[in-house]
Amino acid sequence: MPDLWDTLSPPWRAALEMAWEAYCSGTVPIGAVVADAHGNVVSRGRNRILDASAPDGQVCNDTLAHAELNALLALKLDQQGRHASVLYTTMEPCPLCMGAFYMSQVRTVHFAARDPYAGSVNLLGTTPYLSRKPIRVVTPFSSALEIGLIAMLVEREIMLRGEAVISSRFFDEWRAMSLEAVEFGVRLFRSQELRKRQKNGLSANEVINWLTYQVQ
Repeated sequence: MPDLWDTLSPPWRAALEMAWEAYCSGTVPIGAVVADAHGNVVSRGRNRILDASAPDGQVCNDTLAHAELNALLALKLDQQGRHASVLYTTMEPCPLCMGAFYMSQVRTVHFAARDPYAGSVNLLGTTPYLSRKPIRVVTPFSSALEIGLIAMLVEREIMLRGEAVISSRFFDEWRAMSLEAVEFGVRLFRSQELRKRQKNGLSANEVINWLTYQVQ
């Protein structure tokens, strides 16, 4: 059986690399990229809400500094190129990022993990404005990857907010969707296995393969 990483397209690999970079920087582990009509990655972004710096044109050190927003801010294609391009993100976009995506002229979004708390692809079609564009949404393609990404996010949320968050409504929403992912994330927090891999300098490739092997 091949490693999951070996089955991924270049845009997905790049988005996951950005998510791991975000984790290693100490912020929320979400990454995003935009690929052009030929599948070439033309912009990259990651969560930077806790970062003190960002590439030119992107945002940091602010609650608005989300991965998808930064990837879209870095996009330099003209309107025709944007219509043919695709946004890849490791987590279902929140209301902020769905709004930015919708107004960016990009027409297709792929996400690797659902977000039952803030995920907002269901906003499409709810108003006249949000109903007028031919948007295509592609949902998660690997249950193992989805569980691994949610677990990484859960582990980071506990690190940032403390163990009391485990009993919060925030996590209740995640448990209702994937109890396995939440329990895996709690184990990662308590065992420190993911942080050990970070300290040992493992690549996104190695980390994603390790995470998905734990849940297969």
